Amino acid sequence: MQLPLRHEDTKIDFVEGFAVHKELIFNNLSLVQLCALVPWWQKKIFSEKTHILSLKLYLVICLILLSLSLSGQIKGFNKVKWEREKLSPGLVWKSSHMLLEDSITQNINVLIVNLHKRKISILYNPKENIRTSKQASEANAIAAINAGFFNIKDGGSATYIKTAGRIVDADTAKKWPENRNMTGSVMIDAENHLSIRQGMPNSWYDAHPEFPDILVTGPLLLEGRKKSILPKTSLVIVRHPRTSIGVVGRHKIVLVTLDGRTADARGMTLLQLTDLMLSLRCRDAVNLDGGGSTTMWVNGKPFNGVINMPCDNKKFDHEGERAVSDILIIK
Repeated sequence: MQLPLRHEDTKIDFVEGFAVHKELIFNNLSLVQLCALVPWWQKKIFSEKTHILSLKLYLVICLILLSLSLSGQIKGFNKVKWEREKLSPGLVWKSSHMLLEDSITQNINVLIVNLHKRKISILYNPKENIRTSKQASEANAIAAINAGFFNIKDGGSATYIKTAGRIVDADTAKKWPENRNMTGSVMIDAENHLSIRQGMPNSWYDAHPEFPDILVTGPLLLEGRKKSILPKTSLVIVRHPRTSIGVVGRHKIVLVTLDGRTADARGMTLLQLTDLMLSLRCRDAVNLDGGGSTTMWVNGKPFNGVINMPCDNKKFDHEGERAVSDILIIK
């Protein structure tokens, strides 16, 4: 559901007529909304002009806005041909293996989840890393993705995590210190509402039992359809396989994987992933653990349910799944 447009939020400056602030486009306002502002601009700026001049300016503005809007999107994304399958009530899978920007191969999988009909939760094993497919199958889930960052060698989450109201480590500040990339969190309340917010101190999560499932992750990509400022780290600027979660509406979320590190799937920077999540109409979105961990699983599908191409074996196939500490499951 698109937020209503308020003129005071549009950040428009006027210089000798008008100049459109580019942040307006990047905040993901639709072309229809932008053009709807033009009569307001006309009244504000051109009240002394003739009707014909105003009409011409209206058309010019719309063309400029269209150009800027298209430039703010991933080139070629509007040409993606999705294969779509309804897996169960409240759960749709769509996928595409395509050329992005006319030369870069991408393999994208998206699960669209209606939380009115499906339940989401975090599953965590603090002692042992286990493949997403095995964890999800043993939990009788119908779908799953890998979730947070973790210790590959010793197991356990590398960031704050709470599942079913339980925190494994009492001293969360010592166990999980701050990390410049971990700027977001996924929180699920007792009513199955999922929210994505800016990261808070661990003590804040400890003090809020109304969220039985919490995972600190990041970086935060979108908040209120506005792009977050991303740190200049290798996690952000280098192409990698990615896993992400986004909130589209109060009861609608998307789980996203895109494969990488092979000739058949290059992966994305987090700037590109942010554009992808905007294109999927996300209001809020956050990055999850990616790289060789990126896995999407659906019960009953071939290849043990793994529907993306995990790259931990450095091949473009379904066999390169990595053992992880925690996953997001759909029931």
